[in-house]
Amino acid sequence: MIVTPPTAPPRAPDPYALFGAARRYWETQRYPPRIRYTVAVRVEEGGKRRIERYREGLDATTGTVFVDAVSDYERAHPHVPPHGFGFDILGLRIGKPEPPVDFLGVPVLAPNYGFGIGVTPLARAPRPPTPAEIVAEVRAAFHDPNPRATASATPTPRPGPRAIAHVLARTREYRIRFVGTGDVGGIPAAHLALHPLRDPARYRLRQLWIDPQTGAPLAAVIALDFVRGPTTAVPWRIRFAQIAGATYVARETALAPMAYRGLVYTQASVAFERIRAVASFPRDLSTFLPGGALLEEP
Repeated sequence: MIVTPPTAPPRAPDPYALFGAARRYWETQRYPPRIRYTVAVRVEEGGKRRIERYREGLDATTGTVFVDAVSDYERAHPHVPPHGFGFDILGLRIGKPEPPVDFLGVPVLAPNYGFGIGVTPLARAPRPPTPAEIVAEVRAAFHDPNPRATASATPTPRPGPRAIAHVLARTREYRIRFVGTGDVGGIPAAHLALHPLRDPARYRLRQLWIDPQTGAPLAAVIALDFVRGPTTAVPWRIRFAQIAGATYVARETALAPMAYRGLVYTQASVAFERIRAVASFPRDLSTFLPGGALLEEP
């Protein structure tokens, strides 16, 4: 009788290495200097689904968001104050509050936000070509080599100490566990569970799905989203998408109901639509925003 020795089960991948790959992937992304997009805010309240869209732009060289604070829903449904009034007595509001004009507040959001996976790199600001670059472009177009350029023009490196290794130390923010593999949008993904070691309001990642071949983050669950308001009290699911060779946020979906100014939203989501590079922004996109509730990432 031939006895086959038992084979050892395959070792689970290192979750910290997977998270490190996702961080490196995010921090090597390259974005156009100016990006236009639409932010769609969807809610369900009282059994009715509503949606409003805002036109926005991102200066990716500075991280500045430009917004048209009036949504398409507001243009189609101009706000008319109701009859009657409310007033305060000893700090108590008498009368029913008006429903919010902006379902969750005016979104001031960038589609390349990293949720703490990594630091989003700034794009390089466009600049006019130098005279030397213009000459080189003309020579290349007419196949005219520069007679002063020689193959031996490469400078000889100066002798010096040789680098043996580069070491990067980073304090761990999470205890990370490999959960298993799954499918995200047709892509096999490594599933990680993350527990913050400190400051859970800052280190908000709780689950992360990563493409193990590239390190690209595919989806995430965060403990809370945005800066203030009801959105900070519930977890959110994040989906990422590849657009023109770069990773962007596709959709953020609340995983629990939330109450806001007398209303209860049983469902809520924020989606980024029509993301594309542009040369400039229209005049009605501005960094000036009226007072009131804003939907902002930390």
